[in-house]
Amino acid sequence: MKLKEVLNKIKFWEGKDLDLDDEIDEKLDEVEGELSKKDKKFFKKLNKKVVAAMVIAAILISSIAGVASFKKASAKTNEEDMTITIPVAKQDIQKTLAATGTIISAEESTEFATTGGSYPVEEVYVKVGDVVKKGDPLYKLDMTSMEQQLSYQQQALNIQNQQNELAAQTAEAALKNAQDTGAVSINDANRSLAEAQQNQSIANRNRKSADDALGDARRAEDNAYRAFNSAKEALSRVESNPDSTQEEKDTAQAKVNNAKSDYENAVSNRKTAETNLASAKDAVDTANRSLDGASQAAGKAQTDANASVITQAQSVKSGELTAKASTISNQQEIAKSKEELGKATVFASQDGTVTNVNIKVGQTYSGTDAIVIDNVTSLKATADIDEAQIPNIELGQKVQIKTDATGDDVLEGTVTFVSPTATKNSTKSTDSDSTTASVSKSRATYRVDVTLNGTNERLRLGMTAKMTFIIANAKNALAVPSADIQTDFDGSKYVVVQKKDGTTENVTVTTGISDDFYTEIKDGKLKEGAEIVENSSEGGIDATLDDMGADGGIYFE
Repeated sequence: MKLKEVLNKIKFWEGKDLDLDDEIDEKLDEVEGELSKKDKKFFKKLNKKVVAAMVIAAILISSIAGVASFKKASAKTNEEDMTITIPVAKQDIQKTLAATGTIISAEESTEFATTGGSYPVEEVYVKVGDVVKKGDPLYKLDMTSMEQQLSYQQQALNIQNQQNELAAQTAEAALKNAQDTGAVSINDANRSLAEAQQNQSIANRNRKSADDALGDARRAEDNAYRAFNSAKEALSRVESNPDSTQEEKDTAQAKVNNAKSDYENAVSNRKTAETNLASAKDAVDTANRSLDGASQAAGKAQTDANASVITQAQSVKSGELTAKASTISNQQEIAKSKEELGKATVFASQDGTVTNVNIKVGQTYSGTDAIVIDNVTSLKATADIDEAQIPNIELGQKVQIKTDATGDDVLEGTVTFVSPTATKNSTKSTDSDSTTASVSKSRATYRVDVTLNGTNERLRLGMTAKMTFIIANAKNALAVPSADIQTDFDGSKYVVVQKKDGTTENVTVTTGISDDFYTEIKDGKLKEGAEIVENSSEGGIDATLDDMGADGGIYFE
């Protein structure tokens, strides 16, 4: 029941200060027995705001584990100053964060064809509610177009192989022709070189003969010259001898003439030998030049032949590589097509129950959630937590979960996933100190998954889960109502304690964690059983009511 409904029952909203008469008692009786007769009598003298505050506390504390001690509190009232005190007691305090989530499967898979293209659905083998095992066929695609494409690719590969064979034969023939042509050119160049070498040898021999002949001619010329001079000397002696006869003179003259003739012939022969030697030298030079030319021609013929053979051999190799690359490319396309055809049937990737079928026969579908499979026996809860509260959520935190289907049963769970990034922009808004996430402007939210510690046969996928995250725990802690803790001017916290003589004093406290209504006191200055004066300032009941919001903010089970 909402708090708002409780207040309506006692006509709180009419704004009148009235004593609680029998009519009010009757209204309080309608609050399903949450207040005892003793409690109702106690409220008789109080104005309606105090009544509302006490009703809130009574109902909440009677519904929260560990705070039953509140009912034992003896609220002391002075009819003149209306001072209300509450005894300090020990109780368990939990700092919690409430969120609304959804029951989902802990194991869910979206099954779809991982094909590169879109194909019409040929058959669907399952329907929603079917139980499947991993590996069971779910649906099949009509891939006739891919089968035709594969056939064309295989034909193209056969044609390509034939073309490659012809190209290889042509390249091999060109290589053989280059080798033969090069061999002929090299042989012809080598024959020319051999002839040039032979001509050079002949020219060298002729030069040597001419050189020898010139030497002989020069020696013959020297001998003829000396003989000519001897003949002239003999003639001179005969002519100078008065006793010489004419015959002796004629004989001496004839010898001179003969010697002269021999000398002139020797000079002519020597000149001829010199001319022959010069011609022989020219012939040697010509032979040497011819040999150099033939040698260079032979080298060029060898180089050209080698280059031609190498070029053709490279052409053969290049053709082989091109053919191989083309073949591999075609084979890869064929392999891709075969792989694509292998994806025609989609199989279940896990055991579970089919919870969604988004395809039908004849439909061309390329989405990622054609069929959804959930393990309905392994469930978890998930919620989107507001950006202001997500820092309070940690892995391993305990969570209490309730659903309408499971009634009063509280399911225990553990936080097993906290998204590091915002999952969406929600319409949730919350103050950083709030313990709920609800309504208003767009804000970032973060997905949190909670693994359930047990199972409940009444749980179903998609159910709304009311989740309470246990942010912090304080067992058997000394506690006071949060509304009764006040702040001094220096920022320190204190509560007003009523002494036995009725006077009051401010006691400084160090606070710990807080739940919706109580705060842990961590130091030893405040003792159990001490009477705390109810705070009537803005931090008291009025502030508590304001914090709850216009709609009451809290549900009572």
